[in-house]
Amino acid sequence: MQESTPSSEMKAGHADPAPGHLLEEIARLREAVAARDAFIAVAAHELRNPMTPIRGQIDVLLRSMRSGAYAPERVQHGLERLEWLIERYMRRATTLLDVSRATTGKLRLVPQPVHLASLIREVVSSLTPLASFAGSVFTVEVPDCIEGSWDRLALEQILENLTSNAIKYGEGKPILVSAELQGGTAVVHVRDLGPGISEADQARIFERFERAVDLSKQGMGFGVGLWIVRQLAQAMGGEIGVDCSLGQGSTFTVSLPLEPGNQG
Repeated sequence: MQESTPSSEMKAGHADPAPGHLLEEIARLREAVAARDAFIAVAAHELRNPMTPIRGQIDVLLRSMRSGAYAPERVQHGLERLEWLIERYMRRATTLLDVSRATTGKLRLVPQPVHLASLIREVVSSLTPLASFAGSVFTVEVPDCIEGSWDRLALEQILENLTSNAIKYGEGKPILVSAELQGGTAVVHVRDLGPGISEADQARIFERFERAVDLSKQGMGFGVGLWIVRQLAQAMGGEIGVDCSLGQGSTFTVSLPLEPGNQG
């Protein structure tokens, strides 16, 4: 019986895959691993960030109990607040998969009527214990007339990320959260008086895994917060920018169209 030769195996269709196909498969696998790692980083950030006001509320209750200066109604109010924060945390965890789709450009949000001033006050209130611990005080200047059709949870995440960053990097100084109406667009500003961001860093802070701070001087993080904010803002047809200089603080501005018809 005649032995098969490499040429006869190739004719029979048993040849090894072409090198080009192998390279394509390797590239595909690397892309899949990178997407997985990106999702893990986003998940870690988005599940950790809402824990900050929860921890702050627990700290307030514990200090009240230990000092002996608590009142039953105050404890009840604190526990109700904590319950609300945990419920919001669970909602965010449930929608995390939708947020992670921003890594592939497939993020889809559901607009609904939102009263901007109420939502901003809600977010600021949840972060007030943390701000107090850091030595910062919030000032909110938002007219009651601004209402739009946005994905509420997405807008909440945008506000939480920006205000928590202002606390984290604001060096215990006052923080201003304001908003204005410009035609058919709501414009939200979050200003801190921290060290500011250099012009070179401003060009990259909205990229994934980028940070413009010295990790040895600030808390650890994945560098995805501002990237998520930009993805969410763009998904609602808006945009985010920053105006700052070293030593003079930073102002982050989010612009969002009021109506879904103007959203991407």
